[in-house]
Amino acid sequence: MHSTLRDINLRIEQYTKEKEECIKLIEYQSWLTGMYVSYSISCNFNKHAKYPKNPIQIDTKDTKQMAKVTGKSEEELKQEEIYMALMIRKANANIAKARKERESLIQEKQGS
Repeated sequence: MHSTLRDINLRIEQYTKEKEECIKLIEYQSWLTGMYVSYSISCNFNKHAKYPKNPIQIDTKDTKQMAKVTGKSEEELKQEEIYMALMIRKANANIAKARKERESLIQEKQGS
């Protein structure tokens, strides 16, 4: 199979997007680590400061907050959510199909 220039450009563009998302995730994790270090230092020098009892979390259901953290628009996040739901459905269908094929092969072997 030969790839056209358009196919290659699409792959490069997708790869770039994936790397940018990875970088954003690393930046967020670094920021979060900094927050924990900041809390830890504060607790050592200030008797009234308290270290968080529960992990610092972002409400993933709040699309405005997620958009702010990820740098994506709310519409992009909604489209990604729909896409992921479709991918999950497809994966589940593939698993069900493979399971049926495996079961039919087992039945054929037992019937022989």
